[in-house]
Amino acid sequence: MKYLFNILCLLPFVSSFLYVKTFYPRRQPLQLYMRKKYPLSKYHHERYIKRLNSRNVTEQTDEILNQQDNENDYHDSLAELYNMANQGNSSIRGVRIIINQGMFEELATQLNNMSNEDDEPEFNRGSNNGKKSGKKRSENFEVINKHDINFNNIGGYDNIKRELQQCIDILSNYTKYAGFNVRTPKGLIFEGPPGNGKTMFAKALAGEAKTNFIAVSGAEFQEKYVGVGSSRIRELFKLAKENIPCIVFIDEIDALGRKRSSDGETSTSERDSTLNELLVALDGFKNSTGIFLIGATNRADLLDPALVRPGRVDKRIFIGNPDSKTRRAILNIHLQGKPLEHHNILNDELVEQTNGLSGAEIENLLNEAMLNALRLNRVSISSKDIDEVMNKMMVGWQPNEHQFTNDIIDHIAVHELGHAIVGLLSKHHAKMTKVMINLSAPKSPAYTIFENTGTNILTREALFEHLMILLAGRIAEEVIYDVSVTTGAINDFEEALKLAQRMVIYYGMGEKVIYPSNSEKYKEIIDNEVAALINDAYEYAEFILHNSKDLIHEGAEILKRDKVVTADFLIELMNRKYQNVLSLKYK
Repeated sequence: MKYLFNILCLLPFVSSFLYVKTFYPRRQPLQLYMRKKYPLSKYHHERYIKRLNSRNVTEQTDEILNQQDNENDYHDSLAELYNMANQGNSSIRGVRIIINQGMFEELATQLNNMSNEDDEPEFNRGSNNGKKSGKKRSENFEVINKHDINFNNIGGYDNIKRELQQCIDILSNYTKYAGFNVRTPKGLIFEGPPGNGKTMFAKALAGEAKTNFIAVSGAEFQEKYVGVGSSRIRELFKLAKENIPCIVFIDEIDALGRKRSSDGETSTSERDSTLNELLVALDGFKNSTGIFLIGATNRADLLDPALVRPGRVDKRIFIGNPDSKTRRAILNIHLQGKPLEHHNILNDELVEQTNGLSGAEIENLLNEAMLNALRLNRVSISSKDIDEVMNKMMVGWQPNEHQFTNDIIDHIAVHELGHAIVGLLSKHHAKMTKVMINLSAPKSPAYTIFENTGTNILTREALFEHLMILLAGRIAEEVIYDVSVTTGAINDFEEALKLAQRMVIYYGMGEKVIYPSNSEKYKEIIDNEVAALINDAYEYAEFILHNSKDLIHEGAEILKRDKVVTADFLIELMNRKYQNVLSLKYK
């Protein structure tokens, strides 16, 4: 009975096994036997056999057939190994490698791909749309031939775009000029303050001309090892020649093309050698070679004269801060995708408010304004958002406000109203736009904002009125509080003294145009004239503010309440209640 019970228990398992064997026959593996004549080398097989004996046979199969040693022999050996598997002959006892058909086909595909990769050159080559094909990258540099930027992505700067049209023609039809006795430009330098699109213009130029583009930084050629910089210059221009027409763009070229010196230091000598290699490469350009060098810098005064002489990179284009037309175009571009609370936000006032800002600063202004609106759970930009961001850009921001007593805040408001009133009544100085109290500003808790004239050439009258405005803050405190003044005028006094000294010594606006020596006699004369300028400005500002006492009181109260008073509001207040102030004149 005991044996019968055991047999009955095993019946389900036996029936299941017979069912599987019947309907799911085992797939017969290929038996692969290695011949006595080794397909690769005896050393390799002996080493693989030792590994094979210590590991699973199936796992070892992948390792043997995917070794990186003698890869060139694998492709030829694969068919031979497959034939041995089918023949079943063996001359090495005790070694058997099991490979099923699917694994074999997969390995064959991988080895074929490996063989195809080895047959190609180290760098991929392409037709480049019928142009000369070449390597698309080297060890340190890469060629860009797909462009998503052109002149349509750059707002304004129409004069610069027109200037670059012939450069585009030279790059697009570089064989056109070969039949004429002309020397085509080998390159150009974009110079100007940062943030105005020098790099973007270089990319857009390549996009307009539909040429290859290689972008590098001037600092990439500076290494601690001697000769690295020169070798990279050769590598760069070799890659450019293989991909003509090509633009080579060197950002911050002053790091590479700085004026050479003779101080004997190793670092300086290496930099000079790199520059010499660049000059040699430029001399190697012939007419219509299809290579164009573009450099970008905001310190063009540091460039070596040999680099920018005629015949080398002799074309220079200055990209300055945008004018009103360009600012409007830049604002239109960066307002795309940013909803506005009122459609009239982009008006002449905003265009004028951004006067003096670079293109990058304008983009940052609108971007931060949108982020500020989203932070407050609004989906559109308001004028208030733009004003808040503009204030942060001008004077900064700190999380903790200044802690002042009410009496000090009263003094601050009076002080700023003094600047604002004298600035508003000035005839030659840039006009005042608004005065603000901002206790979150890290440096000054209040400030008066004037229009940016956009010029560095000023008249004597404009400078004298600036002296008056600088002194007006302290004078307003004296008019309202008598001798109870604060230390808030310290920066105003420093600026006033420096301005008066420049007017006398450098601008020739004193009694004498030039003071020929630094003798004690002339120093005394200069001191007297500086003091006279400051005293005259003080008297004129005092005359205006003594006759504006009531306006200062009321304006200061409004400023403390609203934190901001605009020029338009002050003028309206004067016309309504203080017309006598508008009629004040000084000689």
